[in-house]
Amino acid sequence: MSAVDRDEAEDLLRTLFADPERARSTALIELIPDPDRAIASIGHQVLGIVLRDMGATEESLTHLRTALRLAHGVDGDRESDVRATLGGTLVYAGKTREGLAQLDRAAEELEGISLARVLVRRARVLSFSLERLEEGGADLGRALEILDRADDDVWRARALHLDGLTRTGLGDLDGARRSFAAALEIHSALGLDWDAAVGVHSQGWLAFLAGDLPVALERYARAAAMFELLGITAVDLVFDQCAAYLAGGLAADALLVVEHALEARPLLPVERADLLLALAGAAIAAPDPDRAKIAADEACRLFRQQGREQHWIRSELFAIAAREEATGRPHRLLQRVKRLVDTARGNSAMELPQALMLGAELGGRVRSARAAGLVDEWLAEASGFRGSHLGTTRALGWLALARRRANAGEVGGVLRACERGLAALDEHQATFGSQELRALSSSHGAELAELGTRTALASGDARRLLRWAERWRATALSIPWAGAEHDAATTADLAALRAQHSRLAEARSAGQPTERLQARATRLEQAVRQRLFHERGSGETASALDVPELLDALREDDTTLVELTEVDGELHALVAGRGRVRHLHVGPALAASKAVDFSLFTLRQASRGRRTQVEAAGARLQQAVLGRALDRVGESRVVVSGTSTLQGVPWGLLPALADRPFSSTPSARLWLRARSARPADPDRRVMLVGPGLGSGGAEVPAVAAQDPKAQVLDGDGATVAASLAALDGAALAHVAAHGHFREDSPLFSSLVMSDGPLLVHDLQRLERPPHRVVLSACESGVMAPVGDQELLGLAAALLSMGTAGVVSSLAEVDDAATVEVMVALHASLRAGGGLGDALLAARQAAEGDPVMAATAASFTVLGT
Repeated sequence: MSAVDRDEAEDLLRTLFADPERARSTALIELIPDPDRAIASIGHQVLGIVLRDMGATEESLTHLRTALRLAHGVDGDRESDVRATLGGTLVYAGKTREGLAQLDRAAEELEGISLARVLVRRARVLSFSLERLEEGGADLGRALEILDRADDDVWRARALHLDGLTRTGLGDLDGARRSFAAALEIHSALGLDWDAAVGVHSQGWLAFLAGDLPVALERYARAAAMFELLGITAVDLVFDQCAAYLAGGLAADALLVVEHALEARPLLPVERADLLLALAGAAIAAPDPDRAKIAADEACRLFRQQGREQHWIRSELFAIAAREEATGRPHRLLQRVKRLVDTARGNSAMELPQALMLGAELGGRVRSARAAGLVDEWLAEASGFRGSHLGTTRALGWLALARRRANAGEVGGVLRACERGLAALDEHQATFGSQELRALSSSHGAELAELGTRTALASGDARRLLRWAERWRATALSIPWAGAEHDAATTADLAALRAQHSRLAEARSAGQPTERLQARATRLEQAVRQRLFHERGSGETASALDVPELLDALREDDTTLVELTEVDGELHALVAGRGRVRHLHVGPALAASKAVDFSLFTLRQASRGRRTQVEAAGARLQQAVLGRALDRVGESRVVVSGTSTLQGVPWGLLPALADRPFSSTPSARLWLRARSARPADPDRRVMLVGPGLGSGGAEVPAVAAQDPKAQVLDGDGATVAASLAALDGAALAHVAAHGHFREDSPLFSSLVMSDGPLLVHDLQRLERPPHRVVLSACESGVMAPVGDQELLGLAAALLSMGTAGVVSSLAEVDDAATVEVMVALHASLRAGGGLGDALLAARQAAEGDPVMAATAASFTVLGT
């Protein structure tokens, strides 16, 4: 007599994917030894499926053939069910004709629900092993007609999910979305948690293909949480999460998720190969080419052994890309990439456009007519991807067309193609609610922006060059901002993070261990970051610079704009004012960076009362950063827009700027926006004092004594909540508080208030940004260059929100001297001057006192 109920055995077969290891164990211990041929057949079938998915194909086939032999004579349904599984596995093993024959025979012998199950299996083989999507879709249509009338929700949900995958392959994304949703609803209702997690993962994948990265990241995070509750590391999900992070420019996050999966549990060879592939892609983006090469090479070897050509294509792409920068023998790599392109083309691989562009890059370094012909052929083919669903792939297509036109010397054609490519990325960025994601994703446009700027420079047209210098500069800051409350979970995590920082500070002061407290703070930060990645953007894109509008505004304000741009390591200045734009070559960008570092060191030394060569540092800085750009600007005001790597310049140290009002800005577009900004409440001024200042915020009482209407928050009253309420809509806000710039995560930069840190993320909750902000703490104006020509930090966040101007320090400043500088600055503001005039007044008040002069020169104005 059988020890196992056949219905239980059939149920295990239907649900084995939820826990393959448990199914394998049950099959070995309970089903296969059973004297009932039907149950033993089910046991061998279950084991065959698990082994197949582990990559042990031959062992899987042995068990499936045993299952078929045992099923013979039991009943027709049992035999045909095994036959269908065997047929699919034979196809996976490369025995296509034999496998399809088994599937066809199984379908011919059955009807009703049993037929539907075979049709679903055959559809999977046709659609995803043989890429005959139309035939697979037809089988699914027949299966669903049967299952819609039958009582088998498990197979109906399975068919619907497969229908979603097939429709996605056919380009019917709306139909796929409906099928995935219907399958997920059934799986959730049945309590099939593994299948439900797979369904959420598939919804994320569909959103990714549709170019909706925030939704993709949200679904992937939800699916990961569902799998974690089941104690499962889903390698397919990790692979897709990695791809989504890389699409957002988040290489560090991609590396982190893959590294965790590689260490989480022992891996099957198939799983290890997939994760090594993901690791190689993340390492290339990091960039860490040596690590990428090692991972890609091992992945290539494993995929070859496993007969997985589609995956081999991507791993070979990464293996070549990892070698591309370092190789001195492009001929050999060119032959390798040619084989890759041919294979990718023959398999209709998604990686084809990347392979084509890599080949064109390598071919451009080989001086031969044959290589030139290949480059043109590959660029032409890659340009055909300009209509892709993915914004990044569309941009790649436009880059291919731009390069092809550049090779043909078509200046106008190059610029039009670069513009179209960047427009595709504008739309991509506009879907992101996270400022960090917008900034980091800008790296996808680097090559387009560089090619456009280089072409504009070669054209000799200064106005055109100014427009292209602006085209991809600080776009994440220029996107119109709309204040919004965080969701409840994010607000709770930010409150918990604030409390955690307070406990950290207490532990440090008491000399207690802080490792566990710091680890929890890091986890909370990651939870906030990940959740903000899921926020959707407004869909608005940053407008391009209108040069005539800029020139009119500059003339009206008697102001000259000096915009710096870097092309091929050389710094160029665009001087705009008095109705015209002039172009000057400045010099090596590296020399400018070194001069900035030296000037900041000099200011730090001077603020400590040490003997320094401040004047020499200023002269060197002016020559290296501006050259002769200010020689013909007369007495006008000046606004300077540096490159992203030259935003930390202490402009007040330059001799040509020391005696005139000036300001700086990340981009001319932001200056135009700041110029037109107006305060929500022109008479409301607030002053905030945080704890632990060496001066005790001594400038605040001095300034407040001359401005009795100003609201002052200090001591225990200067909480984060009270400070945010005071900042909201203020005409002028003075903040005397310790600032902490986080180079590793700039949006967690903070100001220390009485109950903990006020984060950049907190500021982004304001309904109305403060109109002007004065930050008197040391190094409060530091911003980090990220992505391509983007900036993140406290001052950058305020400008992006619509704050017209920010005064902040770029170096360490003397506490006592800061009091005098701030008193002079506020006196000028009360007299009706702008921030540039106020900082000039502070510099003039500091003349004759070296420490005070160095302190005044350490402050700069962003905006107006």
